[in-house]
Amino acid sequence: MPCRPLLYSLLSLCLQAAPLGFTKVGAGPGVLLLHGFGGNKDVWVGIAADLARDHTVLCVDLPGSGGTTGPIVVEGRADFGALAKELAALVRKEGVGPWLAVGHSMGGPIAARTVLEAPDAFRGLVLVDSFLGALPEAYMEPTAQGLEGDPATALNIFFALMTTGPEQTRAMVAEARRIPVPALQAYLRALSRDPLLGRQRELRLPVVQFASGPRETDPARAAAILTQFGFKDLPAFKSLSFPGTKHWVMLDAPESFLLALRAFEAGLGR
Repeated sequence: MPCRPLLYSLLSLCLQAAPLGFTKVGAGPGVLLLHGFGGNKDVWVGIAADLARDHTVLCVDLPGSGGTTGPIVVEGRADFGALAKELAALVRKEGVGPWLAVGHSMGGPIAARTVLEAPDAFRGLVLVDSFLGALPEAYMEPTAQGLEGDPATALNIFFALMTTGPEQTRAMVAEARRIPVPALQAYLRALSRDPLLGRQRELRLPVVQFASGPRETDPARAAAILTQFGFKDLPAFKSLSFPGTKHWVMLDAPESFLLALRAFEAGLGR
């Protein structure tokens, strides 16, 4: 139908996002902490407590987490652009900028979109085992479909390879099951499209990836990873590896994580 794109546009404009849930602790330079798929702001509790000694720390529940309303959805996918506008408005309202944005997993591209929305409000971007390019639909869609019939099994399969063991897997699945299934599906399907819409070159602030596991030593493979995860075109990018960790780097190695975060921030000339 020729009217279909117009209809979707009108529907998306009519949707109203509920206010973001967040906690604010500490005083000093601002740090924005965004969790990943299926999580909530509590994943940052330990990190936030340390940073709050000399920073203002915002830990945000992305829409659908922490009992909040799910994200705005357009054509079955979470609207990261709308979410970025909300987050940009939040940090501007809270002041103490420019902010250091930290995003774990799915929170990485959302943080990056927020920086693009308000580049003057941010001084650096930390991606925690994250990505800035589209993830394979063949990987995301089976989980999205599996959530329809047996959410627990679908989430166990999805998280198992990323966690340090059964206990961490159970904890992540339990958190994710508190989020409405349609919200989880909308996020998964959004990630199979380029979350930055090809605007990686516009991220002119320093960007660092805190990657789980050992450093990739093969130059060809390292170059392929840069392309695959959308890092190749970033003007100021570096990657730091955390051997012995899995996807939740900040939980698996909190002391090393904090040291690396503070070192990156110090290099920004604060």
